Amino acid sequence: MKLLKSISLYFIYPITMFLLGFFSHMAYVEFFYPGRYPDQVQENVSESSGEEEAVIQVAETGGEITTCDTDYVVVEYNLGDDTSKSSSGRLPEKYLGMTRENLEEALKDYEMNPTLEDQEKGFLSLELERFSAKQVVVQKNFQPIEKSSGYYLMVEDGKIIVMEEDQRTVYLTTEIYADDLSDRLKQELIIGKYIHSIDELYGFLESYTS
Repeated sequence: MKLLKSISLYFIYPITMFLLGFFSHMAYVEFFYPGRYPDQVQENVSESSGEEEAVIQVAETGGEITTCDTDYVVVEYNLGDDTSKSSSGRLPEKYLGMTRENLEEALKDYEMNPTLEDQEKGFLSLELERFSAKQVVVQKNFQPIEKSSGYYLMVEDGKIIVMEEDQRTVYLTTEIYADDLSDRLKQELIIGKYIHSIDELYGFLESYTS
C-alpha cells in the first residue's frame, strides 16, 4: 500500500508542477502580450489552413494590437522653424493591447489634457502617423511661445518698477522716485513707458541713478 502511494505521488507531483508552470506562463503571456492568442482566431484555425486562415481572421477582428514589444516613436515637430526631432522607447503601459482605433481615441484624450511639460513647449496637436504591432509613430505639433524682450516702466508706492511685457510680472524694483522725474516722464509712467530691450532699460536706469 505504501509502495502504491509512493508511486502515485511520484507521477502526480511532476504532472501538477507542469500544469502550474503551463498556466503561469499563459497568464504571463496574456498580461504582457495581450491578444497573442485571441480565442476567435484559435477557434477558426484548423490544422489544414494554418497561418493563412489566422491572418484572415485577425483582419476581420480589427487588425493588429500593441504589445510590450511595440516600438514607440515620438516625433516633435516645431511649426515655428519647421524642424523636428524624434525619440524612440518603450510603449507606455496605458497603450498596451490597443487596436489602431483604440489608440486614436486615447490620443484624442491626450490632446485635451497634455502634460504641463508639453504645454510649456507650446503643444498644439497630436497625430498618429504609423500603427502596427511592431511600431507606433506619433507626431506632436508645437508652436513655441516667443517671449518678448520688452519691458514697461511704471510707478508703485512712489517708486519706478520694471514690469515684464505682460504688465503683471515684476521684473525689477528700483529706488528711483517718481517725484524726481519730469512731469512729462511721470505722465508716461502712469500709463506705462515701454522699453524695447534690456540694454535700453539699463541705460535709462543708469541715467537716473548716477
